[in-house]
Amino acid sequence: MPIEFTIDHDKKFIHARVLGTIELKDLEGFMDAVVAGNALAYRKLFDGTKGDGTYTDGDVMTLAARAAAYATLAKRGPLALVPKAGSGAELAQRYVNVGKFSGEARIFESVDSARKWLETQPAGENLP
Repeated sequence: MPIEFTIDHDKKFIHARVLGTIELKDLEGFMDAVVAGNALAYRKLFDGTKGDGTYTDGDVMTLAARAAAYATLAKRGPLALVPKAGSGAELAQRYVNVGKFSGEARIFESVDSARKWLETQPAGENLP
């Protein structure tokens, strides 16, 4: 899978890195793993700086709709997105807007700034 990630239950933190070309199914698989890992409420750092995507605007809308649906299931933890320079920032912003994130998702230009912001955010609790 071109998305490498770790779920740290002790720190209530997820660190995901894109290491190749990702497709919609890869992002869906990652999202499913977060939910199945009982970690939706955790702080999340998604680093896309070393990857590429073959997804379309429609795919972004599909993912955002899924994220919005998760918001009806449980509280989502803070999300820091670090897209690859270029069109990645625009797609990330669309995802945040349509995914009904209420202030808990931000887009950053560097992993360091994203990590610093996440460190100021409260760690989420495990879902029942």
